[in-house]
Amino acid sequence: MLFSILQSILFLSFFWKESLCAAPLFSGLPTERSVGELETDSRIIYQITATDPDGDAFACSIDSITPAWGDFDVTYNTLISISTTSFDASITGAGTTLYTVSATSASNSGLLSYTISPMTDFSIDASSGKVTNNDHLNRQIASPADLWVTVSDGTIIAEEHLRINMHNVNNVPYWTNLLTPQTITIAEDTASGTLLYSLTSQDNDVGAALSYSMNVIPVTDTTKFSFSTNTLELRLASGQSFDYETRNFYNITFTVDDTMASTTSILYVNIQNAHEACYFDQSLYHVTAPEGASGTGSMNPNFVVSDYDGTSTYSYSFLSFNNSNRFAIDASTGIINYAVHYDIDNSAMPYLVYLTVICTDTTSKTGTSQVEITVTDVNDNAPSFSTASSLLTVNQYTSPGTTIGSAAPTDADSGVNAEFTCSGTSAVSAALTYYQIGSDCGVYLLSSPDGTLAYGTMYTMTITAVDKGSPALTSTSTVDILYKELTTTTVTTTTTANPYNFWDDDGAVAAFSMAIILASLLAVVFLYFCIRCCYTGLCCGPDPCDFCNWCNSRNCNCCQHRNRPTRTITPQEYRNPRRADEFDYYDKNFDSDYESLKNEELRRPRQLNSSSSRVHGLRDYPDFPNSQSAQLTPSNGKMVEPGRVVFTRGRPLPIGYY
Repeated sequence: MLFSILQSILFLSFFWKESLCAAPLFSGLPTERSVGELETDSRIIYQITATDPDGDAFACSIDSITPAWGDFDVTYNTLISISTTSFDASITGAGTTLYTVSATSASNSGLLSYTISPMTDFSIDASSGKVTNNDHLNRQIASPADLWVTVSDGTIIAEEHLRINMHNVNNVPYWTNLLTPQTITIAEDTASGTLLYSLTSQDNDVGAALSYSMNVIPVTDTTKFSFSTNTLELRLASGQSFDYETRNFYNITFTVDDTMASTTSILYVNIQNAHEACYFDQSLYHVTAPEGASGTGSMNPNFVVSDYDGTSTYSYSFLSFNNSNRFAIDASTGIINYAVHYDIDNSAMPYLVYLTVICTDTTSKTGTSQVEITVTDVNDNAPSFSTASSLLTVNQYTSPGTTIGSAAPTDADSGVNAEFTCSGTSAVSAALTYYQIGSDCGVYLLSSPDGTLAYGTMYTMTITAVDKGSPALTSTSTVDILYKELTTTTVTTTTTANPYNFWDDDGAVAAFSMAIILASLLAVVFLYFCIRCCYTGLCCGPDPCDFCNWCNSRNCNCCQHRNRPTRTITPQEYRNPRRADEFDYYDKNFDSDYESLKNEELRRPRQLNSSSSRVHGLRDYPDFPNSQSAQLTPSNGKMVEPGRVVFTRGRPLPIGYY
């Protein structure tokens, strides 16, 4: 029994192994080839293509040949060159003839045609057998290049190997840290501008100029990435973000090129899901509720909150500003109530409020929206009278239609709710004959009680005020109306005059101000004449007779010589003969006394007296108080004619002095 079990296990193991191991596969078979009878040894008749799905090594061999006398063999990756040619890849441009295949047909059965493989980089002229390169040889990645040339005359096909050796081949640039595809994982909430991957490149050609490029799949998300060709840094572009729920995988290819060859490598970017904030389905919600007491309102904005993470539990709260302290929100349902007694009457509180509501998920991520709350007015205040009762009087002289008084109440509501009307009743029907309460709450006299009611008769009226709110609210008050006699006693009224205040009279103040101004001007004029008098004399200034007109009107003698007509001065005979040189200081060609002086001695400055405190010029008149000459006295002069005094002693005075 045990042996049977072991045998079964071995059989199953063998069967399992065989089922797991895949055999090599041929492609392109079966086929047929025509071969000439004069073919040489080692002629390639057909290239067999075989692969192994598991990647295992394998070998090819011929199991049988029919007919048995055929002499054929199969080799593995054996290259038999019929020709080799060499070129300088750095200077060999596209379209250069690299080799010309020459073949003949022993049967002369037809024209020969040529083919070559692979044909990616090289071509052969089907009729001439010329082998050319499709691109500059410098773009070849490796040397040598092995080609298979096939020639056919229409019946027989012959295939040979051609090897092209190249030197000075361009070195292909490559990514040193992206030789094979790489994968990176980036968090969904990565900030924009974050470095995602830094690449490095290499080119073994000295001084090679390299260029770089990037391609993103899907192409529509190319703008999410930024690639610097200077630093070779891949970053999340500015203002961009990842969204795991929208796309969580990117395929980015980077290409480095030296104009001759290029290398492309792949970078796979996986986006890792991150916790995200909850969000409202609307940016603004609207609710309306009447004003009310604390705890009332029950405003339901019907918040709809979602979360990309799939979270279904949220809590609600208000951002603390803009009257949020007057409202309360249920953290789980989002129902809003008043936190205080909310009253919009007389603008005590705003009727329109905008609040910011916050949702918070289980990961403490938050989202916001706004809710607009409109509070409507409620008729919650009845009209209010200032007093419960009041007293009014009428007399025999009160005319019908007269307003006796008013008992208008107040209403704390606003708008229509604050409007009201009044009416009046009385327990005594006779009162309604004389008195009436108007809709404006005024008390009116309908008819005079004179001759009908006795003095001292008093009726009580009940005033009812009803506002215009819905539902309407009412309040009442009473007014007692007394009919009394008005006596005819004359009342003497004594009027006490208020004391006069000068400064309360605008005209008096203006007159006083003008008087002050005029007095100031007169004082200035008076001060001016005082100063002139002190320095120049009573009626004459520094220039004699500059006040002549003023002096003349007051009979001053100091200026009266100006009133005489101008006359010609003629020499006079003196009793005592004078010397001829006494008048040498005069000069008829000059008007100035100073400039007319010819006497050098007279023009020379005089020395100051030690006792003198004043500086004197060149003139030295004997009659001046500080003159150096002998002083003249009144006894030295005589009146030669009215108004003219001539001094008889001392030197003559200048003409202008007389």
